[in-house]
Amino acid sequence: MIRSPLGLRIGLDPSRSPRDQIREAAVLGAKGVVLDAAGDLSPDRLSETGRRDLRHTLRSVELSLIALNLPTRRPWDTDQDLDSRLTRADRAFALTYELGTRLVLLNPGAIPAEDDALRRTSFVHALTELGRRADHRGVRLAIETAPDPGVATAAILDMIASPGLAASLDPSPLLVSGHDPGSVAVALSQWLVHAYAPDQERNATIAGGFGRRGVTAGRSFAWEDYLGALEEIGYRGFLTIWPDAKGDVAGTFRSTKALLDRF
Repeated sequence: MIRSPLGLRIGLDPSRSPRDQIREAAVLGAKGVVLDAAGDLSPDRLSETGRRDLRHTLRSVELSLIALNLPTRRPWDTDQDLDSRLTRADRAFALTYELGTRLVLLNPGAIPAEDDALRRTSFVHALTELGRRADHRGVRLAIETAPDPGVATAAILDMIASPGLAASLDPSPLLVSGHDPGSVAVALSQWLVHAYAPDQERNATIAGGFGRRGVTAGRSFAWEDYLGALEEIGYRGFLTIWPDAKGDVAGTFRSTKALLDRF
């Protein structure tokens, strides 16, 4: 059933370099990695030499750079510091293109309700501008599914209709909110360019700039329904495993891969 290559999202770990983590991902059997555009890999800190070395490291272990993730401290439903935040995003888009991938991931926060006109207008304006800048840089910005129904996320993307925007499906916040990830995949089918595989053995932690919540994504998770939905919409992108950086990354990847191998 599953035809997607497996990826590994690598978090910031001050005790280990990104290059060491990339090499470990290759040893574990990942076919690609998602990296954070932060810390040593932030656009302002990664030198030209560092960029060449990173590309060389990925080539040497035959790993694809699936995407860069752009961390953010606040949701995009406010105009506060918007210009500086857009400038930072623009630098991340340029870095993404230079590193040889065309995808940036971003958690924009929950979609404001329609009756919250001020926040919703700010949210749509920010995504519109982000999409414009991403397209100008030759990349796509995939917004991570917040705890919103898939139809709500699809409606926002349909309304903006930017070639620079797309969607990335994260089952964990959807499960917290009582939404079926498979149904969300179908609703987002024309926009979906990236998807995660939830960790089946632990309480997965939803990490982001807007708080942390736990969700059980263990044996009760409907793997067949989720993978079947991705198959139904013809999804062929990566299925990325996102372990807790403070946990057993290798063990999480191996156990999730073993489960997925059954499909």
